[in-house]
Amino acid sequence: IFGGYAILESRGENMKKADVFLSYEHSMRTVVEHICSVLEADGISCWYAPRDVVGDYATSIVDAIDNARVFVVVLNGAASQSAHVLNEVEIAYKRILDSQDELAILPFKLNDDQLSKAMEYYIKRLHWIQASDQGIDRAIEELKTKIAAIVRPGRSQSAKRTSNHYYDEGDADERKRLKTQRQLLERFDKPVYDAVCASKGALNVLDLGCGNGSFAASRLAGKEVGCMLGVDCNEGAIQSAIANFGADNVEFCHCDLESDDLCAVLEDFCSKRGVKFDLINLSMILLHLKDPLKVLKTARKFAAKDAAVIVKDIDDGLNLAYPDESGAFAEAMRLCAASPRSGFRQSGRQVPYLLKRAGFRDVALVKCGLDTLGMDYDDRQALFDTYFSIIKQDYRILSDTQPDNDSYRLAQKWIDQHYNDLEDAFHEESFFFSLGFMLFPAKR
Repeated sequence: IFGGYAILESRGENMKKADVFLSYEHSMRTVVEHICSVLEADGISCWYAPRDVVGDYATSIVDAIDNARVFVVVLNGAASQSAHVLNEVEIAYKRILDSQDELAILPFKLNDDQLSKAMEYYIKRLHWIQASDQGIDRAIEELKTKIAAIVRPGRSQSAKRTSNHYYDEGDADERKRLKTQRQLLERFDKPVYDAVCASKGALNVLDLGCGNGSFAASRLAGKEVGCMLGVDCNEGAIQSAIANFGADNVEFCHCDLESDDLCAVLEDFCSKRGVKFDLINLSMILLHLKDPLKVLKTARKFAAKDAAVIVKDIDDGLNLAYPDESGAFAEAMRLCAASPRSGFRQSGRQVPYLLKRAGFRDVALVKCGLDTLGMDYDDRQALFDTYFSIIKQDYRILSDTQPDNDSYRLAQKWIDQHYNDLEDAFHEESFFFSLGFMLFPAKR
């Protein structure tokens, strides 16, 4: 031990500041090294003695606890009686009491040993992670999930917008998921479409990001439609839309919404039919655009006076999962945002700003959040599938297409290990979940 830190000191290295301090009794060194390797493989930095001691041993430990965001005490009977471990736990509590700091203390109990009364005094009111109940590997995954939710909450949001052509009409799982989502959201958004249609006569409709055409078909069923143009970047989806919904007054066009070609496509359609659009629909498409303002401005050029625009988008900042003691739902939401296929997860909050910048008026937020309250089993399952199945699908695809990417492989492994537990928890009567769907109508 002393030789190890003397070498570090001789190199003149500064003390390592880490996310997690690992407190343990020396007989559990192998377990702690395993915990550390799992956490650090996922980008969570750890400090434990003697590996990270620099200079004076006691001072180095106190400094490490002072700089950590999470204090993990690895426990069995022997550790609970260790004077060194008890000292470290006391230092952690002193930091919280003296500075009202938000240091998180997480006890990780390896077995069913009776703990000392001194240790129970410190941790009896904390939630333990009990390895004996679930096995060491699953317990470490639970620990990692809890820590990740604490040390990197910002990673639950995408950093910036990117163009994201995620949809593949040939993916049967994605077609099924979108069908489930469309049916689930019908009660959420259809009253808005009904109200808009009731206030107008025959509608000339523009559906941007139309997919295979089924969304517009379901929302406009029974409505008087003069003509409609659906535009999407996925050629397979457009071919499906033409086959299933194409008609003399309904056209579909393959075009990247962010390309300069969109203006020409809209101009050609409107000129040929002598119309402007009375309703512009953008359902779950803005979050997948790098420059949504450009698309909105282009669409407005071809909108009739007082035309309605309806935007449905999502913002994960509105997501709620409770209870989530293990942090598993928080980790799943973080993985969703980290996927390059999932779009910009702060998109919803930007919609009013974007619509007004594009020249639309009377922007309103009429629906905010779709939650489990009052849902029966089938609706809960549909909501779960709408959000969580896409995480599983995305990382399956990412792992298959980029097998050398360790982060995708580890994410897929975590999802596979926790997916059924998430689903079971989702169906608990006391569990509450709200997903940040947002619905904005506006006018030209």
